[in-house]
Amino acid sequence: MPKAAVLLTAVGLCLGVALPAQAVDSVTPAPSTSTSATPVPSTSAPNLTQRLAIESTYAKGQGKASDKHGIAPSLYTGKWYSKKAERKRRCIVRKETGGNYNSVSSNGRYRGAYQMSRPLAVGATWMMQPEVKKELGEQAAAAVAKLRKVPTQKWNRYWQDRAFWTIWRNGQGRSHWPLRGC
Repeated sequence: MPKAAVLLTAVGLCLGVALPAQAVDSVTPAPSTSTSATPVPSTSAPNLTQRLAIESTYAKGQGKASDKHGIAPSLYTGKWYSKKAERKRRCIVRKETGGNYNSVSSNGRYRGAYQMSRPLAVGATWMMQPEVKKELGEQAAAAVAKLRKVPTQKWNRYWQDRAFWTIWRNGQGRSHWPLRGC
């Protein structure tokens, strides 16, 4: 069997047992029929299959995705993630909210760890949806569509991180965070 077929089969198996993706951390996940524990990243970089399995659990708000306080490594490490820009992302989170993913600006206009306006956050969901569908399947893509009706600060850490990297796009979206010192 060719490597590509093995990889696609493995990804299909990982995603085939995935629960419906849940966008908001306040929604209780459906009980799992699987007895396996939440995947934990190894110290080395995960391969594609491992990354997709890990991100699938994060998309449901499980594991580290439910922790909405603190400055930590990005939970999203897909297509738009940049190891080189990770330090800048952490600086932006520190300066915007001190790592509070529940944050809302005093005027209510900017929300979440990255202090995104509502139009920016909703726009990010439209940008994310095709990639999410391709990587994590229809249920996860439906969860992204539901995010459009959920205030950004209610998104779990994974979705906020993923939205940031999708907007950032290798630095093309840096103008949304014109902070000095990052």
